[in-house]
Amino acid sequence: MSVHQDRVNQLADRSWSDAVDTILSQGSDGASAPVSDEWTDTSNWWINKMTAPDTGLQDRMAWFWHGLLTTNAWKVNGSELVGQQLQLIRDNALGNFRTLLHLVVGSGAMLEYLDASGSVASNPNENLARELMELFTIGRENYTQEDVRAAARALAGWVVEDGVVEFRRENAFIAPIIFLGKQDDWDTEKVIDRLCDHPATAARISSRLWRHLVGTELDQPSAEELGDFWVGVDLEIVPLLERILTSSQFETSRLNKPRSGLEWYCSLFAILGLDEHHTWQLENLGQMPYLPPNVAGWPDDLRWLSPGSLLGRAAVTHSVGLEDAVGTDPITVDQLLDRCNLHAVSESTRAALESIRPTDELYADAVTSTRWRLALTCPEFNIA
Repeated sequence: MSVHQDRVNQLADRSWSDAVDTILSQGSDGASAPVSDEWTDTSNWWINKMTAPDTGLQDRMAWFWHGLLTTNAWKVNGSELVGQQLQLIRDNALGNFRTLLHLVVGSGAMLEYLDASGSVASNPNENLARELMELFTIGRENYTQEDVRAAARALAGWVVEDGVVEFRRENAFIAPIIFLGKQDDWDTEKVIDRLCDHPATAARISSRLWRHLVGTELDQPSAEELGDFWVGVDLEIVPLLERILTSSQFETSRLNKPRSGLEWYCSLFAILGLDEHHTWQLENLGQMPYLPPNVAGWPDDLRWLSPGSLLGRAAVTHSVGLEDAVGTDPITVDQLLDRCNLHAVSESTRAALESIRPTDELYADAVTSTRWRLALTCPEFNIA
């Protein structure tokens, strides 16, 4: 999630394809998420991982999957389930989507969040079935309410008690039923496989990842083409990433999407070399892990550039011990922009930074920190 200057320097002299190969080859770090009775222990651990100098693509993708297959910790009865779910998401973030979806849907945290724990075939809860299709796979236009009812029956029988997930056959629906136009003895595994095999899933999820990384929308033919490629590699995640990261559109993309609250926060930590965060800062920025606004996750649009969002970011720059991080020695605008990885800014941004000089109201030792705060909240730093 963070872009630390040392990492940039390591890749600066390499070709684009070599840089992508290096990033993709980093793989998993093998770390274990804490399984704690306080879910904030898990989220704080993860934030530290995402802001660490050695963070890699694993956590960028784990964050993407958390935003897609999201869970709200407040609805989970047993905070240790949050740590268990995060562990399986991080372990499979660069693996196979089908495998990841099976694991997340069957996790205690997801079963509790979407009210599937305790669902029985005689009166099944439809929340997980609906969101599994609408948000996690094929999209709203590709199923009917009858499919929701059928999937809800097929998903019934799961119970989470004392942090343990158990399937109780006596609560399950054991009979043929029609789901997405096919009659079968459907169960959880078959439903998920059916959805993963549906062409709309690959097109929809791969194009969402494209938007997350490139910042632009794919038209329908391009989304279907990318989805066909992903199907051809059996929904393996790394080949899809390689396809996106080596595309000419990604290589030339600049300032295409707003940085979300967490993305901005991680960038702030990377630039300043900070190593201590506070939960309230991300809550104020509107993007605390495991506290999404709804089951659809966080927005991925211009709402991150709203006045309220930008004021929240400005407040964070006043709370992070900026002077201790950057000192008070004079810094030129060019040096500052380089430190912030801002290699192209508007004339108005540069003029605003240049205008910050010692005055009767602004002492010389405050010029540096004021310039830093302006750079870290300027339009270019708020856009990826």
